[in-house]
Amino acid sequence: MKKRDNRAEISELAASEDGVFTSGQAARFGIPRYALSQSAKAGYIERVGHGAYRLTSAMDDGLDSLRAVYKLTSPEAFTYERRGAGFDGVAACGATAAYVLDVGDLRPTPWEIATPTRFNSRREEVHFRTERLAMDDVMWVRGIPVTRPERTISDLVAADLDLSLVSDVFLDSLRSYGSGPFDISKLVSLLGAKSYQRLCAASGLEHGGPLELVRLDELGHVAIRRVGTSASV
Repeated sequence: MKKRDNRAEISELAASEDGVFTSGQAARFGIPRYALSQSAKAGYIERVGHGAYRLTSAMDDGLDSLRAVYKLTSPEAFTYERRGAGFDGVAACGATAAYVLDVGDLRPTPWEIATPTRFNSRREEVHFRTERLAMDDVMWVRGIPVTRPERTISDLVAADLDLSLVSDVFLDSLRSYGSGPFDISKLVSLLGAKSYQRLCAASGLEHGGPLELVRLDELGHVAIRRVGTSASV
Protein backbone atom coordinates (compact mmCIF):
# COMPACT_ATOMS: atom_id res chain seq x y z
CA MET A 1 0.00 0.00 0.00
CA LYS A 2 1.34 3.39 -0.97
CA LYS A 3 1.95 5.70 1.94
CA ARG A 4 0.00 8.97 2.07
CA ASP A 5 2.02 12.13 1.57
CA ASN A 6 -0.23 14.13 3.98
CA ARG A 7 0.24 17.30 1.93
CA ALA A 8 -3.17 18.69 2.83
CA GLU A 9 -2.43 18.30 6.55
CA ILE A 10 1.06 19.75 6.12
CA SER A 11 -0.37 22.77 4.31
CA GLU A 12 -3.00 23.25 7.03
CA LEU A 13 -0.40 23.06 9.79
CA ALA A 14 1.92 25.51 8.02
CA ALA A 15 -0.95 27.99 7.59
CA SER A 16 -1.87 27.75 11.27
CA GLU A 17 1.77 28.32 12.29
CA ASP A 18 2.48 31.44 10.18
CA GLY A 19 4.35 29.41 7.59
CA VAL A 20 6.89 27.57 9.75
CA PHE A 21 6.26 24.39 11.72
CA THR A 22 8.30 21.80 13.60
CA SER A 23 8.44 18.04 13.37
CA GLY A 24 7.13 17.93 16.94
CA GLN A 25 4.08 19.96 15.96
CA ALA A 26 3.59 17.75 12.90
CA ALA A 27 3.56 14.62 15.06
CA ARG A 28 0.89 16.13 17.31
CA PHE A 29 -1.06 17.12 14.20
CA GLY A 30 -1.10 13.49 13.09
CA ILE A 31 1.51 13.83 10.36
CA PRO A 32 3.98 10.90 10.42
CA ARG A 33 7.70 11.51 10.14
CA TYR A 34 7.93 9.65 6.82
CA ALA A 35 5.49 12.19 5.32
CA LEU A 36 7.86 15.06 6.18
CA SER A 37 10.81 13.20 4.66
CA GLN A 38 8.76 12.33 1.58
CA SER A 39 7.53 15.90 1.14
CA ALA A 40 11.03 17.29 1.55
CA LYS A 41 12.43 14.93 -1.08
CA ALA A 42 9.61 15.92 -3.43
CA GLY A 43 10.41 19.62 -2.90
CA TYR A 44 7.05 20.38 -1.30
CA ILE A 45 8.63 21.53 1.97
CA GLU A 46 12.13 22.67 2.88
CA ARG A 47 14.07 22.67 6.10
CA VAL A 48 14.51 26.02 7.85
CA GLY A 49 16.41 24.56 10.79
CA HIS A 50 16.99 21.16 12.35
CA GLY A 51 13.43 19.98 12.92
CA ALA A 52 11.72 23.05 11.39
CA TYR A 53 10.12 23.30 7.95
CA ARG A 54 8.28 25.64 5.60
CA LEU A 55 6.39 25.22 2.34
CA THR A 56 8.74 25.84 -0.58
CA SER A 57 5.94 27.61 -2.45
CA ALA A 58 5.39 30.16 0.33
CA MET A 59 6.97 33.60 0.31
CA ASP A 60 9.55 34.21 3.04
CA ASP A 61 9.15 37.68 4.55
CA GLY A 62 12.65 37.47 5.97
CA LEU A 63 11.46 36.17 9.33
CA ASP A 64 11.06 32.45 8.71
CA SER A 65 14.48 31.72 10.20
CA LEU A 66 13.46 33.64 13.33
CA ARG A 67 10.13 31.81 13.46
CA ALA A 68 12.02 28.52 13.33
CA VAL A 69 14.38 29.58 16.13
CA TYR A 70 11.44 30.63 18.30
CA LYS A 71 9.38 27.49 17.66
CA LEU A 72 12.35 25.20 18.33
CA THR A 73 12.64 26.54 21.88
CA SER A 74 9.51 24.46 22.57
CA PRO A 75 9.19 22.28 19.47
CA GLU A 76 6.10 20.30 20.42
CA ALA A 77 3.96 23.26 21.49
CA PHE A 78 1.62 24.99 19.06
CA THR A 79 2.01 28.76 18.91
CA TYR A 80 -1.54 29.40 20.14
CA GLU A 81 -0.67 27.44 23.29
CA ARG A 82 2.25 29.76 23.99
CA ARG A 83 0.23 32.96 23.67
CA GLY A 84 -1.95 34.68 26.23
CA ALA A 85 -2.21 32.91 29.56
CA GLY A 86 0.19 30.26 28.27
CA PHE A 87 3.00 32.74 27.58
CA ASP A 88 6.26 31.00 28.51
CA GLY A 89 8.56 34.03 28.67
CA VAL A 90 10.35 33.43 25.34
CA ALA A 91 10.47 36.40 22.95
CA ALA A 92 12.66 38.19 20.44
CA CYS A 93 14.44 41.13 22.03
CA GLY A 94 17.05 43.83 21.43
CA ALA A 95 17.95 44.64 17.83
CA THR A 96 15.91 41.66 16.61
CA ALA A 97 12.77 43.03 18.25
CA ALA A 98 13.44 46.44 16.71
CA TYR A 99 13.74 44.78 13.29
CA VAL A 100 10.46 42.90 13.64
CA LEU A 101 8.76 46.07 14.91
CA ASP A 102 10.27 47.89 11.89
CA VAL A 103 11.84 50.66 13.94
CA GLY A 104 15.37 51.99 13.61
CA ASP A 105 18.04 50.58 11.34
CA LEU A 106 19.84 47.95 13.38
CA ARG A 107 21.36 44.69 12.24
CA PRO A 108 18.92 42.04 13.54
CA THR A 109 21.20 39.02 13.39
CA PRO A 110 22.30 36.96 15.11
CA TRP A 111 18.71 36.70 16.29
CA GLU A 112 18.35 37.75 19.92
CA ILE A 113 15.94 35.67 21.98
CA ALA A 114 15.14 36.21 25.65
CA THR A 115 14.40 33.08 27.68
CA PRO A 116 13.48 32.87 31.39
CA THR A 117 16.13 30.20 32.03
CA ARG A 118 19.44 29.38 30.41
CA PHE A 119 18.94 27.88 26.95
CA ASN A 120 21.90 26.06 25.41
CA SER A 121 22.34 26.13 21.65
CA ARG A 122 25.25 25.86 19.24
CA ARG A 123 23.40 27.62 16.46
CA GLU A 124 25.46 30.57 15.24
CA GLU A 125 22.47 32.50 13.92
CA VAL A 126 20.93 33.00 17.35
CA HIS A 127 21.98 34.45 20.70
CA PHE A 128 19.91 33.42 23.72
CA ARG A 129 19.78 35.86 26.59
CA THR A 130 18.53 34.85 30.03
CA GLU A 131 15.96 37.44 30.99
CA ARG A 132 12.59 37.24 32.70
CA LEU A 133 9.82 38.87 30.72
CA ALA A 134 6.25 39.43 31.85
CA MET A 135 3.32 39.13 29.50
CA ASP A 136 2.91 42.93 29.41
CA ASP A 137 6.53 43.27 28.20
CA VAL A 138 5.64 41.50 24.96
CA MET A 139 3.47 41.95 21.88
CA TRP A 140 2.91 39.60 18.94
CA VAL A 141 3.95 40.68 15.45
CA ARG A 142 3.45 38.36 12.46
CA GLY A 143 3.25 35.33 14.71
CA ILE A 144 6.39 36.19 16.67
CA PRO A 145 6.50 37.39 20.30
CA VAL A 146 8.74 40.47 20.58
CA THR A 147 9.47 42.90 23.37
CA ARG A 148 7.22 45.95 23.18
CA PRO A 149 8.78 49.20 21.89
CA GLU A 150 9.35 50.59 25.42
CA ARG A 151 11.12 47.45 26.60
CA THR A 152 13.09 47.19 23.37
CA ILE A 153 14.35 50.77 23.71
CA SER A 154 15.31 50.31 27.36
CA ASP A 155 17.14 47.07 26.53
CA LEU A 156 19.13 48.82 23.80
CA VAL A 157 20.07 51.64 26.19
CA ALA A 158 21.08 49.07 28.83
CA ALA A 159 23.26 47.33 26.23
CA ASP A 160 25.14 50.64 25.84
CA LEU A 161 24.30 50.91 22.16
CA ASP A 162 25.26 54.18 20.48
CA LEU A 163 22.54 56.63 21.56
CA SER A 164 22.18 58.01 18.04
CA LEU A 165 21.08 54.54 16.90
CA VAL A 166 18.71 54.15 19.83
CA SER A 167 17.23 57.57 19.08
CA ASP A 168 16.25 56.34 15.60
CA VAL A 169 14.47 53.38 17.22
CA PHE A 170 12.80 55.76 19.68
CA LEU A 171 11.54 58.22 17.05
CA ASP A 172 10.32 55.46 14.73
CA SER A 173 8.53 53.83 17.67
CA LEU A 174 6.78 57.11 18.46
CA ARG A 175 5.71 57.49 14.85
CA SER A 176 4.51 53.92 14.39
CA TYR A 177 3.20 53.03 17.84
CA GLY A 178 2.82 56.31 19.74
CA SER A 179 -0.95 56.48 19.38
CA GLY A 180 -1.39 52.76 19.95
CA PRO A 181 0.57 50.26 22.06
CA PHE A 182 3.35 52.67 23.07
CA ASP A 183 3.29 53.97 26.66
CA ILE A 184 5.69 56.85 27.29
CA SER A 185 5.17 56.59 31.05
CA LYS A 186 6.38 53.01 31.01
CA LEU A 187 9.47 53.98 29.04
CA VAL A 188 10.34 56.69 31.59
CA SER A 189 9.90 54.13 34.37
CA LEU A 190 12.13 51.58 32.63
CA LEU A 191 14.89 54.06 31.77
CA GLY A 192 14.78 56.36 34.76
CA ALA A 193 14.44 60.13 34.40
CA LYS A 194 18.12 60.82 33.69
CA SER A 195 18.52 58.25 30.90
CA TYR A 196 15.20 59.26 29.44
CA GLN A 197 16.28 62.91 29.23
CA ARG A 198 19.53 61.87 27.54
CA LEU A 199 17.55 59.89 24.98
CA CYS A 200 15.22 62.82 24.33
CA ALA A 201 18.21 65.11 23.84
CA ALA A 202 19.80 62.70 21.35
CA SER A 203 16.45 62.52 19.52
CA GLY A 204 15.99 66.29 19.22
CA LEU A 205 13.13 66.25 21.72
CA GLU A 206 14.78 68.22 24.50
CA HIS A 207 13.59 71.71 25.41
CA GLY A 208 14.62 74.05 22.60
CA GLY A 209 15.09 71.19 20.13
CA PRO A 210 13.46 70.93 16.69
CA LEU A 211 10.87 68.37 17.82
CA GLU A 212 8.42 68.19 20.67
CA LEU A 213 6.52 65.37 22.32
CA VAL A 214 2.77 65.77 22.59
CA ARG A 215 0.80 63.65 25.05
CA LEU A 216 -2.46 62.54 23.47
CA ASP A 217 -4.16 61.19 26.60
CA GLU A 218 -3.58 59.87 30.08
CA LEU A 219 -2.72 56.37 28.82
CA GLY A 220 0.81 57.29 27.73
CA HIS A 221 -0.05 57.72 24.06
CA VAL A 222 2.05 60.38 22.34
CA ALA A 223 2.89 62.00 19.02
CA ILE A 224 5.86 64.04 17.83
CA ARG A 225 5.69 67.26 15.85
CA ARG A 226 8.02 69.99 14.75
CA VAL A 227 8.21 72.94 17.09
CA GLY A 228 5.91 75.75 15.96
CA THR A 229 3.62 73.51 13.88
CA SER A 230 0.54 71.43 14.62
CA ALA A 231 1.35 68.61 12.17
CA SER A 232 2.71 65.32 13.45
CA VAL A 233 5.96 64.04 11.91
